[in-house]
Formats: sequence, structure tokens, C-alpha cells
Amino acid sequence: ELVDFDRQKQLKGPAWMRYVISEAFAQYHPLLTLDGKEIESLLGPSIEATAAKLEGRETAVCTTLYLDEVIIQKLLHPQAFLNKPENRYLPPWYFNRFRAGKEKHQQQFQGGKPFAPWKYHIDRLFLQRLKECKVPLLLATDAGTGGMGLVPGVSIHEELRILVENGFSPYEAIAAGTKNIAPVIRKMTGQGELGTVEVGHRADLLLVGKNPLKDVANIRQLRGVMAAGRWHEARKLQEMIIIENFAHQGDLQ
Repeated sequence: ELVDFDRQKQLKGPAWMRYVISEAFAQYHPLLTLDGKEIESLLGPSIEATAAKLEGRETAVCTTLYLDEVIIQKLLHPQAFLNKPENRYLPPWYFNRFRAGKEKHQQQFQGGKPFAPWKYHIDRLFLQRLKECKVPLLLATDAGTGGMGLVPGVSIHEELRILVENGFSPYEAIAAGTKNIAPVIRKMTGQGELGTVEVGHRADLLLVGKNPLKDVANIRQLRGVMAAGRWHEARKLQEMIIIENFAHQGDLQ
């Protein structure tokens, strides 16, 4: 939405991404020295116009802002990224690619590393405007298979933190990963009895040690999980994670 490019080009698959990224670098390179207020002033109208296209609709948008933080770390502070303790849960092949300079974002940002923090600032402006327009926002990280350096679970906690840092109440941040997803799942599968505590809904619950509505980080103080009506204590869950991680690493090796 913010990049001027030829939408009639005859390109396929990854070639589109390479082309649009190169056009973005060329278009915005002269503006990299702008501060936050100047960026907001320059791009605010385009962000507003894009948000207006979604306002009043039921189109949901995934947040995926922690990914921006990780991209910045990978590109500008690679050793700090490699030293993250949760990386033990990522597959070895990922770090082989990273050390060889062939990781996804290393390649996408070739010749444009300074754009990573610039992009993060713009994405935060988008997040805030979409929230103001009451666009349905879903808690998401793109963790997937570990191919982008994001650890499932850990990344969700960081995403919650970022939402609160950008004007969400703890309840609004938590709702993005619970209540807000039900309508989307219902459209996809015809079944959306989840995301809230109601009779007839799935018994998916977290038991935590302190109130997350006062501090969203309290969700990290996990006592146990009720998943589809089955109870799992925190100690047992940790054992399962350790066993699964060893098996996963063994399979990959």
C-alpha cells in the first residue's frame, strides 16, 4: 500500500517480493534519516487511507510485530540474536542458514538493513490506526516451523508485550489471541466455539499465578493448561517440551 510499483508486471511467486522490496528501497532510501515524527507526518495520510479501506469491514488483520523486532536483531545485532536462550527450541538447519547469510530476512534486506527499524516504526503506526478504526486484530507472530527465528509460545508473550506498549489494555491484547479469533475460525471451518468461557465452548484455559489484566506479563506465570478439557500441570508441560525438543533435534540431525 505504501510502495509505488507496477502492478501489471508479469512476475511469479518470490519474484514479486524481490521486485516490490527493491522498489521500496529505491523510493524511501532518501527518507531514512527522518525521525519518528517526520515519518508519521509524511506517511500518515497513506496509513490513514489504508486503514479506511478496512474500517467497518470484518476483515481481520494479524499483528506480527514481534517479527519486526527479531528482524532488527538478526540484521543489526546478530550475536545477540544467536545468544537468545529460547533458540534451543529452533531447528539446527535454521542456524546453518543464518551463519551462511542465507536466512530469509538476511536475503530480503540485502542492501537495505537500515530499513528494518524504519519498517517497524511504520508497522506500529499501522497497528495504532487499525485499532482506532476498530479493525479486528488477531494475536499472531509468524512463528510457524521456526524458519524465521521465532519460537512458538515465547513469541506470543512478546507480541502481547508489544501490543500493550502500543496502546492496548492487557484485556485488549489478550482478546486478540482469544475472543477475536472465534469469528475468523468460524468462517474458516464453520466451528468457532472457542476464545471465551461459555457453556458449550471448548474448555481451553490457562491458570496463572497473578492477574494478567493488571500486567499482561503475568500470563508467563503459568500454573497449568486446560486444553480441550484435559488438564496439564506446568511441571508436566515443561517435561513434554523437553522431551519433544530432544526428539525434534534428533530427527533433524
